[in-house]
Amino acid sequence: MGPTPAREQRTAILISSPFLMTREEFAAKISELVPTIEAGLEQWALPQCEPIANLDDGVRYALGLDVKEPTHRGKRLRPALAILTCEALGGQTSQALPFAIGVELMHNYFLVHDDIEDGDTMRHGRPSVWKQFGVANAINIGDYLYGRVVPVVLRSLELGADSTVVLRLLTLLAETFDHTARGQALDMNARSSLDLTVERYLATVTEKTGHYLAAPLIGGAILAGADNSLVDDIRAYGSLLGPMYQIVDDLIDLTENKGRGERGADIAEGKRSFMVAFALSRLDRSSRQELLAILDCPRDQTSPDEVARAIGLLEQCGAIACARQTVRDLAERALRLVQTMPHRLSQLLVGLTNFLETRTR
Repeated sequence: MGPTPAREQRTAILISSPFLMTREEFAAKISELVPTIEAGLEQWALPQCEPIANLDDGVRYALGLDVKEPTHRGKRLRPALAILTCEALGGQTSQALPFAIGVELMHNYFLVHDDIEDGDTMRHGRPSVWKQFGVANAINIGDYLYGRVVPVVLRSLELGADSTVVLRLLTLLAETFDHTARGQALDMNARSSLDLTVERYLATVTEKTGHYLAAPLIGGAILAGADNSLVDDIRAYGSLLGPMYQIVDDLIDLTENKGRGERGADIAEGKRSFMVAFALSRLDRSSRQELLAILDCPRDQTSPDEVARAIGLLEQCGAIACARQTVRDLAERALRLVQTMPHRLSQLLVGLTNFLETRTR
């Protein structure tokens, strides 16, 4: 069977593009910025007074500043995107750093609270914050991380940023927080759904992940003085990348375990993924009821055999294959959008698209 017209079109886009950046080149750019980002976290994110047990150490733990092993901390993707976007449009690293650190703090706030809400005991290959410090302390650690966002972003003023620009950045983060929290509520509500559709799933993850992933790009563009038209184009690109990122995340959970301790953690959690939404419309009644029974079983009572059976049902109805194709389709649409953007930004976003489409953690 030959390549589909869509795949041929995508290949043509990539081969003819002067902006092509490989996954490896993009990953190298992220890695180069990690020391700068972590120095910023050390300087601005941590308490600058007498240490308090179960707070200072918890903040360092949540941010992965207590270890050198990169698999025990985040990829620093979002802060790097803010810096790289700003640089691609003519700005400076130092100009974008406070906003980038603010984005990373908000990201880790969400992770700490998300693990509590989902009951996840592992994060980045080690105990999650609530598992290590207890639920009450973890809530406080997450709250502290979020409370640092505004003071850190305000440091942009000390570096010469216009107050109007800083207000736009803070408004962007507030709107992102609103969308993400609403998306998380939709996601949690869907966990008891018996008739979730693919369309509802995509609307949920666009709300939960799309704005969240676009915000660093938009903020970096604002700092570099981008006009509203370009900001709108970046926002449209992010609205495609968010669902793509989440579906890849769903797929990784079935194959790589995402550093959460076990393969299929989303199934044990009862999460309604893209594959589940697809399967609910394709499986026969008996198989559908079997899948829902596994998903709705309490997490600590779901056996590895039941998780494996659920994965088998998803494979059987074509849900996993459909998820992979949907990721490719979203990536193709995103790549078409970036072709009209400024040269260096296009190069960056092609690399980002390739990186997210093929990531394994």
